Amino acid sequence: MKRSFLVIFALLLVAGLAFAGGTQEGGSAATSEPAAKEIKNPDTFVYASYGTVESLDPARAYDEVSGGVIQNLYETLVFFDGSAVDKFVPVLCEEVPTVENGGISNGGKTYTFKIRKGIKFHSGNELTPEVVRYSFIRSLVTDPDAGPVWMLYFPLFGTYSSRDGDGNIVAKWEDLQNAIQVKGDSVVFNLKAPFPPFLAILSGYWSAIVDKDFVIANGGWDGTESTWKSYNAPANGEETLNDIASGTGPYKLDRWERGVEVVMTRNEDFHGEKPALAKGIYKVVDEWSTRKLMLLQGDADCVEVDPLYYDEMEKESGITVVKDLKELGVRAINFNQDINATDNPAIYSAKLDGDGIPSDFFTDKDVRLAFSYCWDEDTYISDILNGAGIDCPTPHVSGLPYRNDSLKRIPYDPAQAEAHFKKAWGGQVWDKGFKMDFLYNTGNEVREASVKMLAENIMKLNPKFKINVRGIEWASYVQATRARTLPLFYIGWGADYPHPDNFMTTYMHSQGVYGGRCGYNNPEADRLLEAGAIETDPAKAKEIYYRIQDIWLEDAPGIVMHQPVSRRYFKDWVKGYVFHPMENHPLIFSQFTKEY
Repeated sequence: MKRSFLVIFALLLVAGLAFAGGTQEGGSAATSEPAAKEIKNPDTFVYASYGTVESLDPARAYDEVSGGVIQNLYETLVFFDGSAVDKFVPVLCEEVPTVENGGISNGGKTYTFKIRKGIKFHSGNELTPEVVRYSFIRSLVTDPDAGPVWMLYFPLFGTYSSRDGDGNIVAKWEDLQNAIQVKGDSVVFNLKAPFPPFLAILSGYWSAIVDKDFVIANGGWDGTESTWKSYNAPANGEETLNDIASGTGPYKLDRWERGVEVVMTRNEDFHGEKPALAKGIYKVVDEWSTRKLMLLQGDADCVEVDPLYYDEMEKESGITVVKDLKELGVRAINFNQDINATDNPAIYSAKLDGDGIPSDFFTDKDVRLAFSYCWDEDTYISDILNGAGIDCPTPHVSGLPYRNDSLKRIPYDPAQAEAHFKKAWGGQVWDKGFKMDFLYNTGNEVREASVKMLAENIMKLNPKFKINVRGIEWASYVQATRARTLPLFYIGWGADYPHPDNFMTTYMHSQGVYGGRCGYNNPEADRLLEAGAIETDPAKAKEIYYRIQDIWLEDAPGIVMHQPVSRRYFKDWVKGYVFHPMENHPLIFSQFTKEY
């Protein structure tokens, strides 16, 4: 790793991440006088939102709700220092590796972590260097479809998966063994090339250290060469840790009632400072009025509030509002160019016959441009987001280096939309019309209003255009995006690590999380993204990422909508919140106390 690049990269982050304070302290907090001094459920933290948990397995989970629960149960080798995105603290290792302490060596390709002793999992099993190594190798071995393990494959091997495009296993046992090794009390990672965001990747919930003996006792991979391929790509829901957990984290899993709640109890043997609150509960509450009432009455300590209701909440007392929280994330609608047509009601006839759409409907660039010209960004920001977002023409968000701030989005222009619809599919789209479903996850009223607005703007161009908008619960929504059954989908992306690669590869690489799910494939973009991820020369990196942003606007693979500037709503007895621009939801419960 070139230290000069690290310095420049850090400076760029500091300059870019002017998060209006970027922390709770930086946000403008308005605290009213408490309605009463009595604290309801004083030993329990209750968080209410509308997302359902998909999986508790760190190798499978790849959504902020599942990740938010996992981060309360498990720990990682290192973690972010407070609100920083480029500074770290040791957690399960004795010190954060640096060039100066010898933890980063071999030109930035070798990371060495000395593992702490005396730490036990919830099961009572002991944390050892071999367990840490097993934990990462297990993730590489299982590598569930559309999961987060690509973030380990790329820095270690320069690939994105254990499998090729046809699902054949191409990873080699010897390579897995050599990539991560135990040397004495330490675990050593051997990267293919210097990769500056590596510590940030190891700070995410996907890098949580799992309990080897617990996994094996529950039918998971036994750690041997003879069995590893049989554990690759488990079916959704069949991963060993889907609904059980044994981490080293501050809370233990008490119970998970799908679609209702997750209850966690304090780990009384926790090696660090014990949480002040004995219990943490995540409740799934789709309806806004119920969440609001729970917060105002003290039945919840924190609830998700969509921007549509920010003004409404200004009138309420007994709550603490933390404002102007600039997230390192983006929201976008993605056009699926390779829709799974098997038993798919969302595309009806699956033909371009006026009563459906074919699976490759969005491969026609005129279709994508027509949809893009129907997006009314000004109305979206002002009326749906209530101003709580930054216009973002491409997935390259504000706060990251190499962003081209001069770019403009495709504007809302019904005349241009009509012109492209008339050219699409040789004129068939305009002449025959089409029918499809737009889906959103229930409870998320921003997404519901957004897709309805887009649908209405499209349908008013031609009475033969028919779009049905309907909601499904979050876990099913995520699974549908993975199964590629949605014609298009509105979903957010929160940074896994603070580098342009994490956004642009996600949306634009043919094997990226959303690029892959949408069948987007531009060889020039793939080549540039792979080069940009490991480019250590800032001038060359800028040239690469500027060109990638241009390609986004040329290809129009989706509609980027905004970068969130959000708020958090707490009951006024809640103390201790520290905002992080890459935080998951539910939040980390161990940071909170309840007191006046």
